[in-house]
Amino acid sequence: MASPREVMRERGWTVEHVPHEEIARYNACYRVEYDGELIYPPAADDLGIPRNKVWVSEKWSKYDRFILFHELREIEHRADGHDVTTAHELAERDERSLWRDNPRWRVMNAEWDEGRAHLPFPHE
Repeated sequence: MASPREVMRERGWTVEHVPHEEIARYNACYRVEYDGELIYPPAADDLGIPRNKVWVSEKWSKYDRFILFHELREIEHRADGHDVTTAHELAERDERSLWRDNPRWRVMNAEWDEGRAHLPFPHE
């Protein structure tokens, strides 16, 4: 199975690490063409993300494996017709399913400023 970065490259998308100050409110975001449809959350307009770019905060670049997986799954869920919030929640579900017991993923969630504390143990 190809890595999320490889899938993104094959689709013609570029991953860029941007200064954390520019994207701190979102940490990662995208504006991409997926099978002829332009997919992006409202945050992409706030940030001015160009077409076929995925932005990730430099602060989180050491966790690209997890972040790019999340962004790719969110994009795929959006392409399947889900709204932004549902696609985000489904991408989090996918992360939990894959990495629930991964120590590095847990460390990332513990380091996150806010909003990810629920992921390692959502119902415990």
